[in-house]
Amino acid sequence: MIRTPRLLTVLLSALLLTAACGDDGSGSGTEGNATGAKLTMYAFSSSPAEDAVLRKAVEDYNKQGRNTVELKVLPEYDTALTTALAGGEPPDVFYVNDNKLPDFGKNGVLEPIGDKVDNPGDFYETLKQSFTYKGTYYCAPKDFSTLQLVYNTADFSAAGLQPPKTWDELTAAAKALTKPGHPGLVIAPEFYRWGAFMAQAGAWPTNDDVTKMTMDTAEMRTALQYVTDNHKAGWFATPASVGAGWGGEAFGKATTSMTIEGNWIVGAMKNDFPNTKYAVAELPAGPKGKGTMSFSVCYGVAKAAKNKAAALDFVKFLTSPDEQFAVTKEFPVMPSRKSLADKWLADKPELKAFVAGGDYAKKSVFVPGFSTAIDTFNDGIQGLAKGNKQVGDVITSTSKAGTDILG
Repeated sequence: MIRTPRLLTVLLSALLLTAACGDDGSGSGTEGNATGAKLTMYAFSSSPAEDAVLRKAVEDYNKQGRNTVELKVLPEYDTALTTALAGGEPPDVFYVNDNKLPDFGKNGVLEPIGDKVDNPGDFYETLKQSFTYKGTYYCAPKDFSTLQLVYNTADFSAAGLQPPKTWDELTAAAKALTKPGHPGLVIAPEFYRWGAFMAQAGAWPTNDDVTKMTMDTAEMRTALQYVTDNHKAGWFATPASVGAGWGGEAFGKATTSMTIEGNWIVGAMKNDFPNTKYAVAELPAGPKGKGTMSFSVCYGVAKAAKNKAAALDFVKFLTSPDEQFAVTKEFPVMPSRKSLADKWLADKPELKAFVAGGDYAKKSVFVPGFSTAIDTFNDGIQGLAKGNKQVGDVITSTSKAGTDILG
């Protein structure tokens, strides 16, 4: 999933952000002129190819002559951003991971610009909610990913299988594809994968406004027990059990025939396992229908930015349909504007399942401090996968951890 680099201790000098000709962001000069504002943007690196596309977008904006943006793609992104924000000299525009949004919202470091971009209703509702904290929509999502079922087409053909549509069919397929040292499905033992089954069962750790724990339900027990039982039977397994670091590696090394991952797996397969033939299908429906999880990043504008209007002008450019399509067209990350879905899929129809998930995905964002409860949940899920914990005990421990946070 999309994640920023881990925090390391890095000393940064204070940033000097200067604004020329006021804060209206509408200067008419050309690139290199003093007209307009001088902006700084922080970003973390996804890949050299994607970094190059972002740099091209910045160059194109600068050529328009309204303002000038200096892009800094930082290897220790979290540390650099935290230092700049704490020092009161933040970048004007910066990436915000969805799981960091609640903390930024609570700390008041973001200018709310979500509804100020052009046609804000064009963005997927789940993504908008991911960047909303206490009713304030802070920033427009730049792109997104969802979880779906990735399967080996040769293995399915040899076994006479079609992509499973229900939980029963998924179990049957995993059983048919399992052989010694080769479980049918490999899935990481964590909330950010098992959560898809919770959504399919009509369960979730909290209520919609994240004010109350909702772990202790029949639906949650059904979801957790289903995945646990398949692990116990040997049809499902963890990446570590087959010597892999994540589901994509297990799949690429042919130590499983199915995995549940996001569209980031496309780049990994192309770069690391180009000979593996695979396809993507929507995850099988559970007792309450389809379900998956979404992950996203937005373009944030700092509350303390000296050039807010110019920064918003830049974000409007980046989130415009033409620019968003240009930035995402060569990569598996998907446009966050619904109107671009068909155009984006035109030359990559094999990724349709990932896009389809945007209509029903659950956001993976809670409230500040809730990561402790997710850590407790993940510990329980790992125990369920290993067979040394019971569903009821995991529900109880996670409920307590979450209640201690939510009150």
